[in-house]
Amino acid sequence: MDSARLEQRVRDVMTLITTRGARASDAPEIVRMIAELSRHHDDIAQIEIEDLIFLCFGASPWLHVIVAECDAQIVGYAALQKKVQLQFARRLMDVQHLFVKADMRGLGVGRALISAAQAHATLQRCPGLTLGVVETNLRAQRFYSTLGFEPRETGGAIQLMRAMPLQSTRTAP
Repeated sequence: MDSARLEQRVRDVMTLITTRGARASDAPEIVRMIAELSRHHDDIAQIEIEDLIFLCFGASPWLHVIVAECDAQIVGYAALQKKVQLQFARRLMDVQHLFVKADMRGLGVGRALISAAQAHATLQRCPGLTLGVVETNLRAQRFYSTLGFEPRETGGAIQLMRAMPLQSTRTAP
């Protein structure tokens, strides 16, 4: 590595990464990152800014989103969803999405987001975080392993879904 690239890398590592709960005003940037993550997984994001605001900042939020910032710019996000194992009376927090912009990867942003997710889960009295990783995404598996995540047997369960028509897109249940 030449000295200019090494100097840039050292400067990048020294850059302060902060995390905070997302605000409705962050929605446009978060939606852009969701679209980028979707493309990475060969999906097409269908979420609109209004959808994210409803899901995260409405009267009955479904998700809690944490953003990571560097130099006052959002560089990543984690979307968290409450989960329960009722038979064990166990609360869990599921990391639905974790995304870091490409130019910020390897600089501690993902670690900062997981740390903030853990702090949020602790406040919700959750004894653990869960997440899913595509089986072929070995890089992500290694990353999460370094943070203490371990594979768990699912017991061979599969998820079933029954589609239902929406009564109205303007009202929440």
